[in-house]
Amino acid sequence: MRSQLLLSEFQCPECSTDSSLQLTETQGVRKITCVLCGAGYPCRNNIPVLIESSNELFDKSNYEGQSDGGGIYIKRRLALPSPSVNLAQRRVLADLGARIIKKARGHILILGSGRQREVIEHELGVTRAEGITVICCDVDVTADVDVFCDAHRIPFPANYFDAVITTAVLEHVMHPDRVAAEISRVVCLGGWIYSELPFMQQVHEGAYDFTRYTMSGHRRLLHEFREIESGIVAGPATTLVWAIEHFTQALFGYGRLGVLAKAGARLMFFWLKYFDLIIGRKKAASDGASCTYFFGEKAANAVSDLEIVRAYDGARTISHT
Repeated sequence: MRSQLLLSEFQCPECSTDSSLQLTETQGVRKITCVLCGAGYPCRNNIPVLIESSNELFDKSNYEGQSDGGGIYIKRRLALPSPSVNLAQRRVLADLGARIIKKARGHILILGSGRQREVIEHELGVTRAEGITVICCDVDVTADVDVFCDAHRIPFPANYFDAVITTAVLEHVMHPDRVAAEISRVVCLGGWIYSELPFMQQVHEGAYDFTRYTMSGHRRLLHEFREIESGIVAGPATTLVWAIEHFTQALFGYGRLGVLAKAGARLMFFWLKYFDLIIGRKKAASDGASCTYFFGEKAANAVSDLEIVRAYDGARTISHT
């Protein structure tokens, strides 16, 4: 369900003050102002744009106005079969949704939501649940959101959310450790995180693609959460499809011919991904996974680095412990 957020529920990104934002309207133009520090924020299609002035990548002025054109970036995709499977999301989100429904109340944040609202709400099973609010945020001007914000500075008070969901987002942020700390800050003790992160994948968001993580690296990033379960989203078969596609494009370049060649490779080899349904849950697949997931619960104490290293369950070719 679409949230009905009040400005009092937000935190000012500039001064980190709760409940300090107020809405003003001059000649039909809406603007949000912090009554404490004086920071101003525009609205886009009546949606708050709560981004710090110091943000180098995403300037608030790019969001001003009511149009869906322009802005930061627009994702363009050809209508082709997906190169990947997802062995985890539907099952784990159903589990997460059941846990939140059992509490009979809750706020869920989809961080870097894009246009996933309806799909994720359906997988959580909370579409008709009373007392549960799903809040979507992103920096993409084309996204279906309740607030535009940068994940490095989530504009909500500490302990506000019962769960955060982030799927293929943390590889696109400049400072993943800072974003992970922000996630931990806004999730209440005993709340949950569901995260998907690529490992063996080529660049897929152009200049906004920075980082890849092994399963151990993924676990370390979210070390303030106790693990409920983790594993492979997509395995070596998906990795192979990605590699064939990008090998083909490397041969033909980034022009029209290269795009067509890459699309042709997808059409010819996408079916290989289904081998992940057979091998994706084997231990040997984890070291060549295309993408991994982590499902955890906010704990009072962070998990130590030694615990994370000892929990590794792949090929033990070297040991320092």
